[in-house]
Amino acid sequence: MLPEVLSLLNPKPGQTIIDCTLGGAGYTSAISAAVGQKGRVISLDADQMAIANATALLEEKGVKNVTLVHENFKNVASVVAEHLAGQADGIVFDLGLSSAQLADETRGFSFQGERPLDMAFGAGEAQSTQHLLNSSSLSDLTSIFRELGEEPQAYKLAKEIITSRKVKPLRTTKDLVDIILKITPPRYKTTGIHPATKAFQALRLATNDELGSLRTALHDSLEILKIGGRIAVVSFHSGEDRIVKQWMKHESTDCICPSTAPVCVCGHLASIKPLTKKPLIPASEETENNPRARSAKLRGAEKIR
Repeated sequence: MLPEVLSLLNPKPGQTIIDCTLGGAGYTSAISAAVGQKGRVISLDADQMAIANATALLEEKGVKNVTLVHENFKNVASVVAEHLAGQADGIVFDLGLSSAQLADETRGFSFQGERPLDMAFGAGEAQSTQHLLNSSSLSDLTSIFRELGEEPQAYKLAKEIITSRKVKPLRTTKDLVDIILKITPPRYKTTGIHPATKAFQALRLATNDELGSLRTALHDSLEILKIGGRIAVVSFHSGEDRIVKQWMKHESTDCICPSTAPVCVCGHLASIKPLTKKPLIPASEETENNPRARSAKLRGAEKIR
């Protein structure tokens, strides 16, 4: 959704934009060109592979106005404080996986083939996916699959994982996929979406605490943005979109007192105005060329206070 994101952000020459999810550097490259040599892009990623790939790409293109930072976007406030004297004109989040991450055979983002059960973006803060699967309780696993993946077979899958790991610990993505296929009813195997999609998404979100990181980054973005600055968020999961939607509703409302309150006592004032009444979704041409974009939703807002 690059054209739609650029339209919402409306980057101009000389501006400073924060790309909180560098990935394959698609947004960073386009924004870098839009702000020009007098502008600046600060791009973050928790994945060292993304930083390394982008470094090589930008050097090859001779790009000089991009600062790459190996950091989780939940720490965007401290990154901006270190690298920018003042506030930014825009912030963008694209919460999907990059093609390079899916293709990385040393980690388990893809359910194709047989790879290590490692869905961490970066070492250090993320927990081990393998440890999570082999040590979590039945209720915790059920909650992960149900709440983070909206997996209809959440309890059944969690129960089968616990039964299987008593015989042999889960070590590869194939171990997990085999269990998922075993408990998946035939009607779910003919939908065109791989039965492991939701479970893998849930485990990735849990491994990296992605929803918690998003809440923190959205909260801090208000201090990072200038008045008139814009924020754009592309989500691929209903839980992510719900967080963004609720945050925008809260921050675009003057009073958040209960409806029963006779007068306002909260003193809350709107700090943003939404730029999208409803989330924007990809054009049919994009989803045809990239089926992974089918679940993307874009919301944007402008800081007014």
